[in-house]
Amino acid sequence: MRTFVSSGFSAVDVIMGNGMSVSSGGTATNVARALQGLGWKTQLIGTIGADPAGEFLKSELEGEGVGVVHLRQDEEWTTPVVLQIEHRGDHVWRFRCPICATAFAKHRPTPNEKARSLVLELPPPDVFFFDRPSLFTLAIAESWAGQGTFVVFEPAGLGRPQLFDRAINAAQLVKFSSERSSSFIDRLADSSATLVETRGSEGAQVRFAKEALWTHFPPEAVPSKVDSAGAGDWTTAGLLDSLFSAQSTEGLSTEGVSRAVAKGQSLGAMACSWEGVHPKVPEKLDIADFERFACPRVVRESKTLQGDTPSSQRNTISA
Repeated sequence: MRTFVSSGFSAVDVIMGNGMSVSSGGTATNVARALQGLGWKTQLIGTIGADPAGEFLKSELEGEGVGVVHLRQDEEWTTPVVLQIEHRGDHVWRFRCPICATAFAKHRPTPNEKARSLVLELPPPDVFFFDRPSLFTLAIAESWAGQGTFVVFEPAGLGRPQLFDRAINAAQLVKFSSERSSSFIDRLADSSATLVETRGSEGAQVRFAKEALWTHFPPEAVPSKVDSAGAGDWTTAGLLDSLFSAQSTEGLSTEGVSRAVAKGQSLGAMACSWEGVHPKVPEKLDIADFERFACPRVVRESKTLQGDTPSSQRNTISA
């Protein structure tokens, strides 16, 4: 069985449409979930909060078979939450509590020292994926790359330039969206990795390793678009699933990557046919419970109160 370890942005998506519903989300999480559904053995590593959103995220992933043993929960952290709101036939993302406007938590990198013990405990996977370069993810990527792991980097932005440059040097495949690339596209010019750029309705283009020219791939038709939220993550999953299929011996050859991009685009188009990132129906969340579940201000206040309350009298909430 092919093995996959993912680290980076993990969050809980709150889908606002006909009421509220919740699903585990974030690029690192979404790709792991998708590949688990395609028959891989996947794990998510990193740190989230020891809060209702974090408990939900970890529980849902565990229920789907995604490994979460090395997904730490920290009492001092707050799990990121993202609102997905219907907008003009698709969606927009919002990053504040819709009730009190408190900003949701952003991604925080796991402390670097945790990487050393983790690479000793986990055998090198077939693929290591990360979307947020940090000292933690780079230590793992560089260690496992030296042991034969295929490293994939999917940047969401430039971040700290020196960490970004280390990330593209460690990766054999860099996949990114044209919508987010303006801050870093120039830094990819000298990369020796295979580059895959998705361009929405314009399809995708690939610059094969150590080549100068880009090859264009036309878009895959979307028969009945409902929501494009998960298209990019499913494209990544399909691409990797094809590259590492049991029947494939082509690897990063022109033929292998071309076949993989086609499969990725096919799954990306398929992902537009359901609401949210995953085909699984998201769990309903009572609007009255939203703040206790996801608002950082209310969660912090609740922790303070519970710290002064006997454990037998504490209230918990989950989706």
